[in-house]
Amino acid sequence: MSTGKLVVLSAPSGTGKTSVCKKLLKRNPNWKFSVSATTRPLREDEVDGKDYIQMSNDKFEHFVKFGDFLEWEWVHGNKYGTLMGPLEDVLDTGGLMLLDIDVKGGLSLMDEFPDDTIGIFIEPPGDDMPEQLEVLEERLNQRGDESPKLIKNRLKRFAIELEFKDNFKYQFVNEDLDETVGEIEKIIQENIK
Repeated sequence: MSTGKLVVLSAPSGTGKTSVCKKLLKRNPNWKFSVSATTRPLREDEVDGKDYIQMSNDKFEHFVKFGDFLEWEWVHGNKYGTLMGPLEDVLDTGGLMLLDIDVKGGLSLMDEFPDDTIGIFIEPPGDDMPEQLEVLEERLNQRGDESPKLIKNRLKRFAIELEFKDNFKYQFVNEDLDETVGEIEKIIQENIK
C-alpha cells in the first residue's frame, strides 16, 4: 500500500505561511491542501471550502463530539480544526497534502502521524526577537483586517510559538518569499523520492 505525505507548515501569524502554501500549490498542482474548519468569519479574499470551511459554533461542536477532527483549538477567540478524513484519504492514496497550521496543531499532527509528516517551521526575518516582532507587527498591520487588540494578542503568542521551532525537522526564515518557497519545495521533493 502506498503511503502519502503530510507537509506541516507552521509559523506564527504574519510570517507568510499562507503565501508560501499558495505558491507551492501553484507550482505543484497535483499536491493537495488541507482546508481547516473555522468558526471565524471569512476575510474578504477568502473562499468557503477553498481557504477555510466556515462553520457555525454548533456544527463545529458536533464535529468535535463525534471525533471528526484530528486536532482543534481556540485561536484568538475562534475555533480552528483539522478534519481527519481528508488526511487519511491522502495517506491511503499516496498523495501529498500541505497543511497551513498553527504551531500547536502542527505538533499534534506530527505526533499522530510521525512517519508520514514533514515538519516545517517558518519564522520572520530579524536578528533577534524584538526585530522579528517588529516585522510581524508591520505585516499584520498591512493586512488591514484585524483590530489593534487582536494584533497585540497575535504578537504575544509569538514568543511561545518560537519555543517549539526545534520540534520541526526543517526551519526557514521567510525573508524573501520566492526564495523561501524554492527552498521548501526542494526539501519536500527530497523527502518524497
